[in-house]
Amino acid sequence: MPRTLSPERRAAVLGAATRAIARDGLAAPTASIAAEAGLSAGSLFNYFPTKTALLNGLYLHLKRDLAAAVAEPPIPDGPLRERAWEGWRRWIRWGAADPDKQRVLMLIEASRELTEQTRRDGVAAMRGADSLFAEAQAGGPFADQPLEFLVATVGALAATTMEAVSREPDEFDSRCRAGFTAVWGAVGVGGRFSDTGTDVRSGS
Repeated sequence: MPRTLSPERRAAVLGAATRAIARDGLAAPTASIAAEAGLSAGSLFNYFPTKTALLNGLYLHLKRDLAAAVAEPPIPDGPLRERAWEGWRRWIRWGAADPDKQRVLMLIEASRELTEQTRRDGVAAMRGADSLFAEAQAGGPFADQPLEFLVATVGALAATTMEAVSREPDEFDSRCRAGFTAVWGAVGVGGRFSDTGTDVRSGS
């Protein structure tokens, strides 16, 4: 009879893995992750049979957590620039609230542990959040590039912004605006932005 797996224990493993990898890097032993989750190593492997499976599962968990933070509650209708600004603020706030999550996400993304299927699933998980920037893609330098390239570029700028915010939390608004200006320029729409996302250069 198949073993019944507990969603609570799985969540505990993912939380422990996030903390351990943020602290010790990708080399964090599964035994220490299991201990931090309050489980035996054998119990951990019931949820993730290998270290690679754990890293792939954690990556998707963090991607989905980020996507939910950006997309929920739904961003109200309005000009694309204002909707993208709100989505960006939510994205940066997610990373600022728990820097370990963003740090671990980037570590795993840069590793060779991710399967192609996991990478595709990660892009799919972020589709709702990234759609705000994809809407602006048509008229800029990314017009003939795959969405994955745009997503990676936006993600890299988000990571840089979150790192700056984590070092200087009091500068959240300033760093957030600067990062958004860089992103908007990268997708082909120039201009510097105010607190509300309006273009202060054109006054629109």
